[in-house]
Amino acid sequence: MIELIYYSLLGVVIISKLIKAVVGFLALDLYFVFVPSLLDGPFLQFSAYLVFFPIAYFIANWVGLNGLKGMGLLFHQGWLKNFILSFGIGFSFWMVMFGIQLLSGDLKWNSIREPSELLMPVLMIVVGFFIGSFINDLIVRGFIINLLKDKLHVGWVFTISILIYALDDYWYAGFSLSNFIFSVILGLSLTYAFYKTGSIWANTGIHYGLNVAYGLFFGMVGIPGTSIFVVEEAVYESLVSEVLYYLIPALMFITVLLVFRFYSQNTNDKKNAPLSIDV
Repeated sequence: MIELIYYSLLGVVIISKLIKAVVGFLALDLYFVFVPSLLDGPFLQFSAYLVFFPIAYFIANWVGLNGLKGMGLLFHQGWLKNFILSFGIGFSFWMVMFGIQLLSGDLKWNSIREPSELLMPVLMIVVGFFIGSFINDLIVRGFIINLLKDKLHVGWVFTISILIYALDDYWYAGFSLSNFIFSVILGLSLTYAFYKTGSIWANTGIHYGLNVAYGLFFGMVGIPGTSIFVVEEAVYESLVSEVLYYLIPALMFITVLLVFRFYSQNTNDKKNAPLSIDV
């Protein structure tokens, strides 16, 4: 009888924690996706992004994580090196992909925008993509991975985080099998970088780097006229372009595996993390 009561109470606790985790994730994700986009003007949108952080702090504590630090926002020793190295990887691979598409004719080069037209596109690409990449990574990897890593096998943690990332991309690109597969392959690099370093920076560096490269050619998603280069996409994609869509993120993951020894890891040791944010 006592054993039955014990397991019943244990089941209630587990279900309660699961519900809190799902509600917390949905609250953060839906806020990030919908609230800023519903507001008019860059000032209000930027303010909405800033409000995300106290909301994330509250929800992270509510589900048992240690505030924003529990979501991977740590300024540990080597965090900037991780970010810069990863930015170079993400940016380089996406620039190679677009360069090959220019050579294959899948992209047609027209021009570079006039200097007088560059200020706002540059600001939007540099600031907008950083905020977007950073917050998305806090939610999809920081929140999910740190909630699950001590409760499930690492393989399941990776699988859940990557699948959520791939499905979450529906908000931005719609759902298609090709986009889902692409997001899964890309998610390997992002998830591995976060999990192995223990903080947001290596992961966000990759994400931000490839988004900046994308922004140079196509600008902000859904906002025409914000690219730096003026290009046209071919009406029909060539086989080269279709292969690149999967090959580039796969090669990038291999590169992340090969250069991992150059990354710094968060040890959760105060003496090794003098700049960690205690929130």
